[in-house]
Amino acid sequence: MAATVEAVIAALRVTLEEAQKSREASWKVEAVNRWIGQLPGSWSGRWRRLVLKSDASGNARRDELVAHVRAVIAFLETNRQQIAQSRKWWPLRRRWPANSPIANAPVAAPASSSARPVNLLRVRKPMPGIH
Repeated sequence: MAATVEAVIAALRVTLEEAQKSREASWKVEAVNRWIGQLPGSWSGRWRRLVLKSDASGNARRDELVAHVRAVIAFLETNRQQIAQSRKWWPLRRRWPANSPIANAPVAAPASSSARPVNLLRVRKPMPGIH
C-alpha cells in the first residue's frame, strides 16, 4: 500500500503543476479525483473526505482545486507511515480468526422432516384482479 500512496502523491503533484500553469478559470474535478480514487477506501471509507466536490457541471474553480490538491498532498506525505501500516478497509481474509469462539461454534444440523419439499416453481399463484 505504500507504493500506492507514493504513486498517488506523484500523480497529484503533476496535476498540481498543470493546474498552476493553466490560465483557465475552472477545471474538471475528475482530473484530481481519479488519482485520489486509487487509494483503497477513498470513496466510501477512511479517505472519502479527500475527494474534491464539484458543481453541477463537474467543475471546480482553479484556485479551489489547487488549494485542495496541496492539502491532499500534505496530508498524504505527513501520514505516509501510518497509511502504509494500516490494514485494508475491507480485508480479503476471513473476518474472524481461526481460534475465535465464533469461528469454532458448532453449526446446528437442519431438522429432518418427513414432509416433502415444496417446488416453488409449481405453486399456483392467484392472478391479479381475477379473485
